[in-house]
Amino acid sequence: MNKDKLINLSDDAEKVVLDQLRDYMEAEFNVDIGNLPAKFLLDFIIKTIGPHLYNQVVDDMEPWLYDRFTDMLEDMHSFKKD
Repeated sequence: MNKDKLINLSDDAEKVVLDQLRDYMEAEFNVDIGNLPAKFLLDFIIKTIGPHLYNQVVDDMEPWLYDRFTDMLEDMHSFKKD
């Protein structure tokens, strides 16, 4: 895993996303971009939007994790011997 990038896609996932990005640019803007420009655009999108998406996921998970760990702690205390 590249430690410099917050979000890393597998080679297969990146290929799918790049294909979708090229299809989108063609359909919406009638622009045929090649592989390298699509890769640069994807890297830019990940670099600029990635941290915001990542932080949103962390924020969304916090209440769930709090509830989950609270339940686990309650379960753990039920094992105490009198």
